[in-house]
Amino acid sequence: MKPEAVVLVREQHKLSRRAIDDDALKVLYRLHNHGFKAYLVGGAVRDLLLGRRPKDFDVVTDARPGEIKKLFKNAFLIGRRFRLAHIRFRGGKIIEVATFRREADEDGSDDIHNTFGTAVEDAFRRDITINALFYDIATFSIIDYVGGLHDLSQGVVRVIGDPSTRFREDPIRILRVLRHAARLNFSIQDATAQAVYPAKEMIATCSGARIYEEFSKDMNSGYLMPVVALMDLYGVLPHIFGAIGTFMAHNPGSMVNIMDCLALIDRCVLEGRAFRPENILALLFFPWAENILHVAPERGDRGKIIHDAFMVSGVQATIPKTVRTNCIQILIIIAAMQTAMRTGRFPWSLKKRAFYKDSAWMFALLFNRDLLQEEDPFTVAFSQKHPQTTRPKRRRRCSARGAKKRPSP
Repeated sequence: MKPEAVVLVREQHKLSRRAIDDDALKVLYRLHNHGFKAYLVGGAVRDLLLGRRPKDFDVVTDARPGEIKKLFKNAFLIGRRFRLAHIRFRGGKIIEVATFRREADEDGSDDIHNTFGTAVEDAFRRDITINALFYDIATFSIIDYVGGLHDLSQGVVRVIGDPSTRFREDPIRILRVLRHAARLNFSIQDATAQAVYPAKEMIATCSGARIYEEFSKDMNSGYLMPVVALMDLYGVLPHIFGAIGTFMAHNPGSMVNIMDCLALIDRCVLEGRAFRPENILALLFFPWAENILHVAPERGDRGKIIHDAFMVSGVQATIPKTVRTNCIQILIIIAAMQTAMRTGRFPWSLKKRAFYKDSAWMFALLFNRDLLQEEDPFTVAFSQKHPQTTRPKRRRRCSARGAKKRPSP
């Protein structure tokens, strides 16, 4: 039985075409003018109804990938299994166009990645209700098959279908639920929230690359602090970062400090600044690394100590090797800065390190958050605490007193 749709005609909603990206409108109208259904879908519809500016504008249609390719010379088909069309415009902008899909049959005869469907089937295979709303360019109406409009008005994040079943199908949906609740400041529907606890351990069964990809979406979102807070609340961190996440969960005092730092990161991001992933990960991992170094031999190779501890920590997210290596370097430098502040001996050699500036900023976030506007906040903080410390002069090499000059050749 086909679910009855809730349809808001143009006069019943505030979503205006003027708020839709011009290139997205071009895609919608060309598909419509060639006889295809063309809907704006997902986060764009949700954000526009909330009065927010969407980051991406995605389109869904009954046109097949090959038909989309014929309509747009600037379209490129991607994906090995389910084909998507990326329509590229100037400035690197991409409008993603997907064909309606449906869930695979229970007998396993269908492949969900290659099964085309109808609009209603496409709506029910999406993750959460507020991301399954359609804007029809033909009638300028909002179409809702899953109760997304009601949940949007109530400020609720709810999984489509049975939450336990949906989380078993794809545990990454847990991270998406937490992300949207954090970003929108929405509550999580009771049944969905209760299903998170028994399902969270299944996150570790997912691809490490997918886990990292999902978490990386939050790093420079401007909402990293509330996302991490919800991950901590629902006990998800150990299933992403292994022993590091467990340490974070068992040390609430450290987490309070980290949350303050993440709030400052979010503020900077919303003001237009971006942070590299190794900087953010170093900030998150520092309490764990500090604990590792605290019980390690003082004269040991600190970089190797942290690297070896990381490799056996059971981190489920596949952090790219370069990011991981840079993160460890930043952790080592921050630890050296912390020692310098305690002993009063400035480690001048640190200034020659490639990640000194990054480390100085992370040190400022962790220990002196009032110095964020300084060019070199660590040097400023050190000078304020140890004003008598000056840089040692270089020793000049000179010949022994009384030695004869070497005769010219």
